Amino acid sequence: MSLFTYYYVSAALELFAAFITVVMLLIRPLIQKQHSTADAFLVALLCAHALSLLLDAPIWILLAEPSPERVPLIKVLTFLTDLFLISAQALYAWCLTAYISERQYISRRPVWYITGLSAAAVLTCLLSAFNEMYIGYDASGADFTGSLYWLYLLFTVQLPASTALLAFQHRRILGRRDTWVFASYGLIVVVSVPLQLFWAITPVYLAADVTVLLLACTVIYTAQVRRTAQAEKKLVEQELSLSESRNALMLSQIQPHFLYNALTAIYCLCDTRPETAKTAVSDFSRYLRGNLDSLKKEGLISFSDELRHTQAYLSLEKLRYEEALEVAYDIKVSDFLLPPLTIEPLVENAVNHGIGVLPSGGCVIISTQELPEYYEVRVADNGAGFDPDVIPADGHAHVGISAVRSRLRILCGGTLDIRSAPGQGTAAIIHIPKGA
Repeated sequence: MSLFTYYYVSAALELFAAFITVVMLLIRPLIQKQHSTADAFLVALLCAHALSLLLDAPIWILLAEPSPERVPLIKVLTFLTDLFLISAQALYAWCLTAYISERQYISRRPVWYITGLSAAAVLTCLLSAFNEMYIGYDASGADFTGSLYWLYLLFTVQLPASTALLAFQHRRILGRRDTWVFASYGLIVVVSVPLQLFWAITPVYLAADVTVLLLACTVIYTAQVRRTAQAEKKLVEQELSLSESRNALMLSQIQPHFLYNALTAIYCLCDTRPETAKTAVSDFSRYLRGNLDSLKKEGLISFSDELRHTQAYLSLEKLRYEEALEVAYDIKVSDFLLPPLTIEPLVENAVNHGIGVLPSGGCVIISTQELPEYYEVRVADNGAGFDPDVIPADGHAHVGISAVRSRLRILCGGTLDIRSAPGQGTAAIIHIPKGA
């Protein structure tokens, strides 16, 4: 291979490596949605590495046909190349430190040492641009090795070796795979340095490119795994919360006093109003069946089914409260879904803790309406009211409301808002997002 071809092959290899690095930079946001401190250092590292390659490639082209007029430009490009290459190694150490710190806090002293060492290396490269202690140029513009080139090689070895040592020091935190991935940057670059004495087609740059891309893949893959684990954890937590709310709702629905009162009222009607008693038995059966069926269902049900179950409950309560309990409906929309046992517990609270405590009784109003972004269900009463910040003495109403709110949030992203004040009644407002 002629010297002319030799230089152009070097430039082509570096431009190809820079192209691969830029592609990684462009596709990374598409496959990694969440970002961390390690990701920020990774982006800076890829940028610095790509710039070092893009700046070093023209140097080979300029050296292919040396001339004294090109030397100043070559010196500027050489310094900038060294600046970004050395900065990339410091950024690598910061990326590694941030990556480890996501799992366990570690001291920043080693990375500050590497940063200081990098600053010293950059300073010597700047001095070399003036005194040519690393790389010099003869009268024809051709380059030659300076008297202190060994110092440049020392920095070139010590910096990546320090990053490899940093990875091995924290191998227990990183694990075997990540330890070798992070250490490979230092090890491969260190091994490639002696090759420059025999093969000057930028082995350090190309070796660094391979390990930087390997690191990028590792960080992105780890972020994907972490995000998947977080999603699975969230799903498990939601399932547990849903199970707990279902159990709480089941316990809140088992009311011996209500069952006793309903059966007693039916018993009394058997002699005086047998037809009404038959209707009450049907309502009672429908109410119990609705409770059991609703507790078994894990998905959403239609509003109409939930309303029928609620009406069965209210029919039984009318036997107890008679004229003291009035019920009104303002149903403007019904073709939507909601979690089972959502309305009935709220109506139950309105009857028992709102209307039932007043001698004169009161009215429960169930209404629905469609809004641009969600459906609204409102259960309101003009009963005694209460302080929403104070848990009731028996805790029953609080448990029921908490269970309903939890099921709304988990099953359909809905919300429950309780508005009440002593002596001013209560309004329970449910918002169910469209498309839930």
